[in-house]
Amino acid sequence: MEQQRTEGPSVVWAGPPDAPAVVVIDPAGVGRHGDLPGTWRPLTEYLQVMWCRLPATEEPWREVDEVLTEFIDRGVPVHLVAGAAAGAEVGDLVRRHEGLISSVQTFAAPIPLGHPEVVLEVLRELLDQDVTPTSVAGKPDAGEEERPARGGGDVGSLLGDAASALRQSVRQLFDRLRSG
Repeated sequence: MEQQRTEGPSVVWAGPPDAPAVVVIDPAGVGRHGDLPGTWRPLTEYLQVMWCRLPATEEPWREVDEVLTEFIDRGVPVHLVAGAAAGAEVGDLVRRHEGLISSVQTFAAPIPLGHPEVVLEVLRELLDQDVTPTSVAGKPDAGEEERPARGGGDVGSLLGDAASALRQSVRQLFDRLRSG
């Protein structure tokens, strides 16, 4: 199994370069086929997602540093997501990139970073930081009402749209599973 985790690209990237960024540090090495996990793909219309597969490179932290330096001149918020197995090096990484990384979330095993609950928790965190309920839905507690179209590059509306896309994707997956 370890051989499979080291195969494939060390970094998998998708999403618009001017959108807010989520950098995922994956100590388990998911995404060895060159694609993001399916649960993250609906977000890439609205967010940049860079998935750093630690087992796929000999110097993983140097490579993560290089990935983060790509965001220095972009002027977009950078949210870091890490598996707890990445250890104390995550704190060192945040200190090295102080001022660039806007927030950090870690997730403990056994839940893999590709799990839908992880994606939802990341979106909740991003929405809590950048968006009020009124800026996402037009009014508080909008529930499942239709949300306004993506607004001209506003971080809040991008995250709201990403959350809506993820909910729709998860709902379609559950419907397919129920129907057999």
